[in-house]
Amino acid sequence: MLTWAGNHIFRIVAALATLLVAVSGFSASVTKDLSAPRKELPQIAIILDDLGYNRKVGEQALQLPGPVTYAIIPFTPYSKIFAEQAKDRNRQVILHLPMESSDPNRALDKGGLSSELDEAEIRSRIHQAIEDVPHIVGMNNHMGSQLTSNVEVMHWLMQELQQQPLFFIDSMTHPHSVANTSAKHYNIPSLKRDVFLDNVQTESDIDRQFNRLVNLAKKKGHAIGIGHPYPATLAYLEKALPKLEQLGVELVETSKLVAAYGTTVNQPVDIKELMRWIVAMPAPQSQRLNFSN
Repeated sequence: MLTWAGNHIFRIVAALATLLVAVSGFSASVTKDLSAPRKELPQIAIILDDLGYNRKVGEQALQLPGPVTYAIIPFTPYSKIFAEQAKDRNRQVILHLPMESSDPNRALDKGGLSSELDEAEIRSRIHQAIEDVPHIVGMNNHMGSQLTSNVEVMHWLMQELQQQPLFFIDSMTHPHSVANTSAKHYNIPSLKRDVFLDNVQTESDIDRQFNRLVNLAKKKGHAIGIGHPYPATLAYLEKALPKLEQLGVELVETSKLVAAYGTTVNQPVDIKELMRWIVAMPAPQSQRLNFSN
């Protein structure tokens, strides 16, 4: 009788031991899965330019979901109002500084920079523009296809920007812009725009550009898109932004991309661009150092 009981007790204990091992293994597996770091998605930043003139359009733009960055033109009727509203919604604000265009039909906004201004006036205008728009964390150029290829003026701009805790985004309105190179020279965190979303303002074209932005981010890990508060752009972004996770990318603040990829430490040196930038530098004013004569 004792032998029969002992045999059954042994079987029960063995079964319980097997169950405990199985449960322990399952628990460890679950813990491992829960503790495994979530793979980071490729990141995009979207900057919405040209805010400040139209109140209705600006307020609609500020309702977009997610951490869109708002680029506000200084000295416009609603520049301060939009900056305050963006801050209240925990959205980043950057200064959209007007610069001279190569198109003579594009009028320069109030307080903008042009090659006709002397150094003192340009530096003064930069200061005034920075003071006009509150809560800014960075700057990008409004127009500027003429001025951003001017090495001397970009030096002056970055020397002033160097005194501020601001980053710079080169909107790349000219293929030979030296703005980003100049910013790196002064150790200013800086990146270039990758895609304009709405040069053509139809849903199909915006969709094509948006997908280009997403694919570029997947290819290199990050990308910056710039759009404008056009009705077609706002309508498209309102539908597209909530679906980004399904597309396999993440929308982040522009400052996050700049911090990760826009410093002189983590940007590769483009030798051809650097040499072109050096050759384009203005000759020094001192005759003792001027070897061009």
